[in-house]
Amino acid sequence: MPLASCLLPLASCLLPIASCLLPLAYCLLPIASCLLPFASCLLPLACSLLPAPYLPLVTD
Repeated sequence: MPLASCLLPLASCLLPIASCLLPLAYCLLPIASCLLPFASCLLPLACSLLPAPYLPLVTD
């Protein structure tokens, strides 16, 4: 299968990058979970600053 022979070198190329980024993800996860309440607080504020045409979901 030509597709598999094309994707296999790509996977072997991306695997070291993934194994390098995994500890970084474990490091950033607590920071993200700490910033999540701030994000949920700032999101409505950012939405209220946007003009009405940019908010098609808020039509009540």
